[in-house]
Amino acid sequence: MGDIAIRTQGLSKQYTIGSRHSSLDGCRSKSHVVGEQNVNAIWALNDITLDVEQGEVLGVIGRNGSGKSTLLRILSRITKPTKGQAVIYGRVGSLLEVGTGFHPDLTGRENIRLNGMLLGMKKAEIDRQFDAIVAFAEVERFIDTPVKKYSSGMYMRLAFAVAAHLECDILLVDEVLAVGDVAFQKKCLSKMDEVSKAGRTVLFVSHSIPAIMNLCTEAILLDEGTLRFCGDPQSVVDEYLNGSRPMDGEARFAHRAERDGEAHFSFLGLRVLDESGRPTTHVDVSKGCTIDMEYIVHRPITGLQVAFELWTGSGVCVLCTTDLDCDPARRMAVSPQGLYRALCRLDSTLLRPGRYWIDLGASIPGVRVLDEVQPAISFEVIDTGSIQYKLAQGRRGAIAPIIKWESTLLAGESR
Repeated sequence: MGDIAIRTQGLSKQYTIGSRHSSLDGCRSKSHVVGEQNVNAIWALNDITLDVEQGEVLGVIGRNGSGKSTLLRILSRITKPTKGQAVIYGRVGSLLEVGTGFHPDLTGRENIRLNGMLLGMKKAEIDRQFDAIVAFAEVERFIDTPVKKYSSGMYMRLAFAVAAHLECDILLVDEVLAVGDVAFQKKCLSKMDEVSKAGRTVLFVSHSIPAIMNLCTEAILLDEGTLRFCGDPQSVVDEYLNGSRPMDGEARFAHRAERDGEAHFSFLGLRVLDESGRPTTHVDVSKGCTIDMEYIVHRPITGLQVAFELWTGSGVCVLCTTDLDCDPARRMAVSPQGLYRALCRLDSTLLRPGRYWIDLGASIPGVRVLDEVQPAISFEVIDTGSIQYKLAQGRRGAIAPIIKWESTLLAGESR
């Protein structure tokens, strides 16, 4: 067993709310009456005992409200636990929200130095990484501008660059990679991979299952504030998809404050429909299914692209498709304000039997991500004895399409 970087023992956090508070990062509640006011006691975390070894990359997954962000806030010393303790061995760098720890009136240059000093670093350490931070964040022209004048994208790029480049022993990263364009998200994931390979400890909270499986060496599943499951990423993801993510054929997406594009676009719901148009959790391999998406455009958007990715339970992306695939000329069209429904057909015999999940995404390609839901829904493809599937049995491949062949006799055999 390696040296311990983080140790929690019986870590618990309770919030008590009344009529003046409407939302929490918590889950388990019980009601009681104080005077004439109804009060809820909510355990955002409940008895979390965990050891994280040095150099480990720990993925933290769970549904919204499971306590993921509360755990990182306690480890970052932003929030005090109600019970239990968390012991940290080493310097901690954290990126929990866009620009956490930044002073809005200070310039980018001043905030880099301030964050370094707060981590206990010497001036020489900060100077050594300064140019790399600025280059990564792509804010060279604005480094001497107060960060309150930055766009949200610039703010986030600089915040991530500081957290990833300053020489901390432990890096805590919340679901901030859902903000920003696709190119920068890939850049951040690549940097996190580099950080982990350098032997630093990383706690990574994300709804992106592929990122968890590709980056992490271990993972935990939080459910209603409790530690439900821990182990290798594949086992934890299986538990998450099979147990924590209910298969009901339909999912609705409540307001999520972290959505960067909330002012412009929001996914509202997703359904997997059978051949009769009914929501289903089990798709007949010989009949296929229809993916039914509902979303709202709050303001007119030029160049809107709506997409989904289909993933296997083992983390293999089977396909990615967008609403521009069949009509590329629409890429510069204006999508008016309003409520939309989009349908996409997955033909019969395309998929092999097994568990699948869908990630939703909307963007202005090359400009910004508007909304993402990862994972949005999961479903099972089952074999009901179709002849087509029996013909494909034993073949390798993530999918099993029936592909048209044509054979022509060019000449008869000569004797």
